[in-house]
Amino acid sequence: MADVSFTFLSRRSVLTGLAAGAFSPLAPSAFGKPVADVEILCAPTVASIVVARLFDAGALAPVLPEASFHLWHDTDELRAATVANRSKLFTTPTHVPANLANRGLPLKLLAVLGMGHLTIVSSDHTIASLADLAGKPVLGFFRNDMPDLVFRAVAHMEGLDPDKDFKLTYVGTPMEAAQMLAAGRAETAILSEPPATVAIMMAAHQGRELFRAFNLQDIWIKHKGGDGIPMVGLGVHESLIEAAPELVPLLRDGLPQAKDWVFANRPEAAALAEKLMHYHQPMFLGALDHSQIKIMSAKAARAGLEDFYKVIIALQPAALDGHLPDASFYLDL
Repeated sequence: MADVSFTFLSRRSVLTGLAAGAFSPLAPSAFGKPVADVEILCAPTVASIVVARLFDAGALAPVLPEASFHLWHDTDELRAATVANRSKLFTTPTHVPANLANRGLPLKLLAVLGMGHLTIVSSDHTIASLADLAGKPVLGFFRNDMPDLVFRAVAHMEGLDPDKDFKLTYVGTPMEAAQMLAAGRAETAILSEPPATVAIMMAAHQGRELFRAFNLQDIWIKHKGGDGIPMVGLGVHESLIEAAPELVPLLRDGLPQAKDWVFANRPEAAALAEKLMHYHQPMFLGALDHSQIKIMSAKAARAGLEDFYKVIIALQPAALDGHLPDASFYLDL
């Protein structure tokens, strides 16, 4: 990708716009030609709320004036949208754009938005560790994809064989797993957020008790150290950066401010999550503190991402086409 000089926006401009609920007006000369009809496609995880906030506040409108915001529901849908060039800006499991970039698609990782958010939720109060799950049924989702690979990785770290030591079964999506758990059709499940909170609240409404037994992030940190698992990222098609270089400084200032706004304005953030992400407000609020939202440029997070990618490659080489992305994959905010 060609070297591009960015027109930087002041943090005050972005902050003022976010606080007011709309991006503050700027002179037309501050931007190049706007890019029309961009679909922002987001993961159904809490960390996507920061991008939802930027979209809803109008912070991206000077560059992407006709953008739309949608959720993807499984990673095959996300891959299809990026391969078809239908979506050029998307929140994603961090290995998905790495895989596609390694296969020749001009995708980059712009930022990490969230760390590990996978929890073991169960009705069995004897479970407090992976070893306690030995011989027991465990329900997962997105088989051979991010949640499954993370569970398998931490199981190996704990000296367990996921195919022999657990009775693993799978459903298509985290919400399916949450519903089965809440209904008593499963005892223990690997869940992301907000589905973990959804399961616990739904079960309580039916007079059943579910609890978070442990977080897979904690096991990762125990063995690998660092900040944990850089699971959720913001991917971008190279052509969008070339067409709208001003998008990068907008996101540089806007993403941290959007995160601050979410935690400082929880009721409003929950209302936004219901509006754009279709999560009931109490469920979103219950999930917020379990979601590990963290904003880092991909370049700054590269070491942690590569550690994560190496673990995935060892488990399933095809998940990253057998090798790490090159240095140009990791963009700097």
